[in-house]
Amino acid sequence: MPTQEQVSQIVQEVGERLKQEGAGLRVAGEKLEDDWLYVVITPARKGVRASDHARLMSQIERQLREEGKDHVLLVPALED
Repeated sequence: MPTQEQVSQIVQEVGERLKQEGAGLRVAGEKLEDDWLYVVITPARKGVRASDHARLMSQIERQLREEGKDHVLLVPALED
């Protein structure tokens, strides 16, 4: 489970991985609650849907777990 000190590092890492994949997604926010870190993912431009990239987000979650960063969920959302 991530600590408050790890949150910014994990969020930055997720953002970098999204950018590397060129998926047109970005990190829009995060929330640490009940030992889980929820990272909100939104489209970086029009015409992109975060939910269309569920496989990529699952892959990033899996990579984080393999690195020992458990209890991190990427949550697809629409921009308000």
